[in-house]
Parts: sequence; C-alpha cells; structure tokens
Amino acid sequence: MAARSRLLPLAMASSRQALRPAVHAAFGMGAPSVLSMNSSLWSVGGIRTTKSSKRNTKIILTTDYEHLGHRGDEVQVRPGYARNFLIPKQIAVYSTVENQNKFLVEKSAEEQRIIDEARKKAETRRRLERLKLTLKRQVTGETMYGSVSAKDIARILSLSGVDVVEHDVKLEKPIKELGAHTVSVKISGELQEVPFSVVKR
Repeated sequence: MAARSRLLPLAMASSRQALRPAVHAAFGMGAPSVLSMNSSLWSVGGIRTTKSSKRNTKIILTTDYEHLGHRGDEVQVRPGYARNFLIPKQIAVYSTVENQNKFLVEKSAEEQRIIDEARKKAETRRRLERLKLTLKRQVTGETMYGSVSAKDIARILSLSGVDVVEHDVKLEKPIKELGAHTVSVKISGELQEVPFSVVKR
C-alpha cells in the first residue's frame, strides 16, 4: 500500500509532463516557457511582455511649484505623486477638459490684463513727458512761506490725470526752496522720476 502511494505522485507528475506538449501545441504556444509570478516580465509562448506598467498622470498646476512649473502649466507626474501629494495639497488638479477650459479662460484674462497694464503705463509715461508741473509759494525776500510736501505733489499729479496717492511720492523731506526739482513717484507699480518747479506766487 505504501509503495502504491509513493507511485501515485510520480504517475501524476508524469501525466502532467506528457500533457504539457499537447496543451502547448493545441494553443500554438510552441515550446513550454517558464512563467515566474515574481518577475516583472512574463514569458508566454517564448514572447516576453511586461506586466501592468505605471503610466504618468497629466495634471494642471494651480500655483507656481519649483521643479514642476507655473500656475496653469500642464505637466505629467507619477500617479502616486499626484494622488497622494499634489492633489490633496491643492498644488494641482487633474487635467480634465473642464479644468483645461477653466485655466485657458484664466490665461486669456491674465494676458489681457498684462496688455491693458502695459498700455496704461505707456499712456501715463507719455502724459508725464508732456506735463510741466509747477507749484507756487509765497515768498518774501529770501524766505519762502510754507513748503512743498508729498501730499502737495500727489494732489497736483492727480489733478493732471495721473492716478497717485500721497504714499506713492517718495520725498525724503519737504521742499523749502524755489527752483527746479525732481521726485520719485510710484506710478502703475514702477518708480518714475517726475520733474517739477517751485516758483514765486
């Protein structure tokens, strides 16, 4: 009985060996190949194919992010990096048609804003070139009564069509002398030198 039980596995193994060529022949697989489940390569019928390979995911950045790009840029990253970090941290969103259209509209609006701002700066620059700012003060002998402050300069610029406020005028101290002067004024986000004169009333 013991001998018979030992022979049974051998007979089963022999049967599998005998059947294997027939199975391969039936499916047109050619010579049997080794299939390793632990390998990243599968070998079937002598043809090597990769297991499910990871593919990059397209995302759109919602903010400037070092090494990836600027807000509105579409980039490709590993799926886990997008899913576990960029999306939860609101650094990016998935590149769907809806999100693409959203950022396209935003980009167009930003481009138009830049164009409008550049036009405004150019117009302001031309206006300043044509301006001849003059402030009058009462003078007796060599003494000038009162002085010219940043507030005075901002007011006369505003009356001339230049959109500024007092803190845009970079004047270290009030001017107490007649004559030609120059002051730095922040206009449309840029410092510009503005000439003006203080004359006797």
